[in-house]
Amino acid sequence: MEFSILKDILKPRILAGFVQDWQPEKTLIEKYFPFKGVPALSYQIVLGSESRPMADVVAFSTSYPRKGRPALEKLSGEIPAIRTMKKMSETDLNSFMQFNQMKDPDTEAVLELVFGDLQYCFNAVRNRLSWLGFQALSLGVISLNAANNAGIITSADIDFRITNKSGASVVWSDAANTTKPITDIMALCDSARINNGVIFKKILMSRTSFSYMRKSAETINFCFGKAGSGVTKYPNLDVINENLVADGLPMIDIIDVYLQFENSEHTITNLQAWDEGKIAFLPQDEIGNILHCKSAEEEFPPKQVTQQKKDIVLLSKWSTNAPIVEHTSGACNGFPAVKLANQVFLMNSLNVNTWA
Repeated sequence: MEFSILKDILKPRILAGFVQDWQPEKTLIEKYFPFKGVPALSYQIVLGSESRPMADVVAFSTSYPRKGRPALEKLSGEIPAIRTMKKMSETDLNSFMQFNQMKDPDTEAVLELVFGDLQYCFNAVRNRLSWLGFQALSLGVISLNAANNAGIITSADIDFRITNKSGASVVWSDAANTTKPITDIMALCDSARINNGVIFKKILMSRTSFSYMRKSAETINFCFGKAGSGVTKYPNLDVINENLVADGLPMIDIIDVYLQFENSEHTITNLQAWDEGKIAFLPQDEIGNILHCKSAEEEFPPKQVTQQKKDIVLLSKWSTNAPIVEHTSGACNGFPAVKLANQVFLMNSLNVNTWA
């Protein structure tokens, strides 16, 4: 392993300047799982630690009422490594030299060759964190297999202990004049409030699930009244949310995130981050965190590698010979953690009455 072949361009000051000036947009998953640094790979979460207790009304000159301390349910685990790498071949390097030697080189093309792999690796790590977070939130578990991960494959699901799971009264994909999405939402909200003391602020679903919901005769009537049977336009997200809020119900967020997965054979497939048909009911937007910590490579950086940190992603560049190759990698020790698992309720809109 040697210094980056592009070291003259990728001097630490120039690389740092590029990384600092480059301002990628936040990913949607950060709305529900903000990044949170932890000091070690091992973590422990107190589940359902947020509550709404009340103090007591007492007479003056009396002792303070002492409350019990129930046993805390904890979830512990290890934060895994998320890594990716791109190679710039000899052919790519020849193209770079030709660009650079031109009288008026295409600046954008040169920058793409030099910095494109950095952006790719950064986005690849963040996209994996998005997929992990939305899988956890829509299914309550994460299943790593050959169809969605080219690294470690586990035989058991990673369970986030979201136990409040149910089905719909009528499958949402059935005939629009038979489905009951508003009834299902009201029933689940009432049950969670009365039986669990949980009040929802947000409902998450895929665009397909929302399409079934907005075309339902019940939704049309809910939004437009009895005239709903004669409408020629389905209610949009703003209209439905306005009516939900007016009835004291949570608003809907549509999760429409598709990501690309490349397997060990370099075949690329599109994966939907949100599991289709699943509806998540949340007491608040921030339901947990993407926990992350320093990697050994960041703590003990190799001298022959050019590195920069962007947000929680460590970006590295180096070269090898015979054949000559320029490598770029992105790495992060990170994983989603659902803090309020006992206040998250999941409904399978494609199954009647039960989750399975």
